[in-house]
Amino acid sequence: MSESGIGSRVSERPAPVPSNPDLAVVEAWVAELDEHRLGPSGRVAMLVETPRPHEHAERESVQAVPGKGFAGAHGRKSFYLGKHVPGREVSAVALDTLRVLGVDPIVVGDNLITEGFDLAALEPGDRVQVGEEVVLARSERAHRPCSVFRERTSPEAFAVVRQQRYRGALFVGERGGTIRLGDRIERIAD
Repeated sequence: MSESGIGSRVSERPAPVPSNPDLAVVEAWVAELDEHRLGPSGRVAMLVETPRPHEHAERESVQAVPGKGFAGAHGRKSFYLGKHVPGREVSAVALDTLRVLGVDPIVVGDNLITEGFDLAALEPGDRVQVGEEVVLARSERAHRPCSVFRERTSPEAFAVVRQQRYRGALFVGERGGTIRLGDRIERIAD
């Protein structure tokens, strides 16, 4: 067990899955997700740091650092294909969505897993308070599912999250501090 949390689980890469989704399953999941009523506040359901590529470590608390994301993340977490990608210090996804899709939150690579909070309602620039100290701003960058999400889930889950309202949101840090499991997350009014 680490000093800041629960410990590490290495995300296993499952065997490749067929690329053609069952459209009836996709439609059923979208209908179920559309019935969920998420709100302007919720809670932190899981915190995940990536100390090394493909290793995801659950934490009970993390330090959010503006310009970096979570303090325990490896230095290249905000890189894609060898290039730094601004606007993705913290990636968030709703546990509510992952439950419907039957996806283990640790495998998707997001660091902030929320519950009850409507990430899709946030516009670029909207700010959220997480816990007592941390303020994050919704990035201009859309949170798109990547090949890792596709490899670690199912064709149906990937098809559902390709619809932008279900993938979650990317954030940049405005004010750092400690985030703990169970902390409240809420949109800050302008």
